[in-house]
Amino acid sequence: MKRFAFVFGVCWLLAASAGAQGMPTTISADDSGVQLKGPSAETERADDGEKRKAYDKRVGGIVWLEATAGPSRFDATRFRTLDIVPAQAQALIPSVVVSGPEFGAALRFRAGSSTIGARFKRADYEPFDLTSIGLDLGFLIRAVPYVHPSIRLGFNYYTTTGGLVIPGFENLISNVRSHGGGASIGAGLRIPIVRWVSIAADFDYSIIGLVFRGTERVTGSGATVTAGTAGTAIAGTFALTFHLGG
Repeated sequence: MKRFAFVFGVCWLLAASAGAQGMPTTISADDSGVQLKGPSAETERADDGEKRKAYDKRVGGIVWLEATAGPSRFDATRFRTLDIVPAQAQALIPSVVVSGPEFGAALRFRAGSSTIGARFKRADYEPFDLTSIGLDLGFLIRAVPYVHPSIRLGFNYYTTTGGLVIPGFENLISNVRSHGGGASIGAGLRIPIVRWVSIAADFDYSIIGLVFRGTERVTGSGATVTAGTAGTAIAGTFALTFHLGG
């Protein structure tokens, strides 16, 4: 009988040891004998939290405050037309391609994976600056937990300050005012850092049309002249975003 009890005890210990590999168990001994304790509720909650941690690495918030900066290039005469220049001389208009830094800010509101808001940008070119403000629409693929692909659409109002977009007419036109409109499309990646901060890198392509009005100086009549040009712009944008609410 003792031999049978010894064999039974050895088998029981081996089975308990194998089960311990699949389930964290605490073994303690005191005056009352040997006690086995299974995983506590706190341990289960901690493990569950670790499993959810990867899925918490998604950008959130209802209100997004964003600051942007990056290089920009504007081909102002990509589709050029100037009413003050005869048709046979249009080919003589110099090509105007400028580049420089671009800075901006945005206020966006998120609903699910979509955002809508307003965006302001200012590009410092030579010899003029290009400023825009407009509607910003975005879609974010939040199913990817650590790097979120995104696409954006923008519809903007543009204005210039400083010199003329088309050089060489400074002595022919005075009191020049310019404005216009355009649309842009962008794609990029957004990376969540902590729950309320993310960074992003985007590439934008824009089509911009500008209209100039000024007073001509050639005849001395003070007549108002109108000129226009249309071009394309590309920009690489780096963004720092703060996510508020939600």
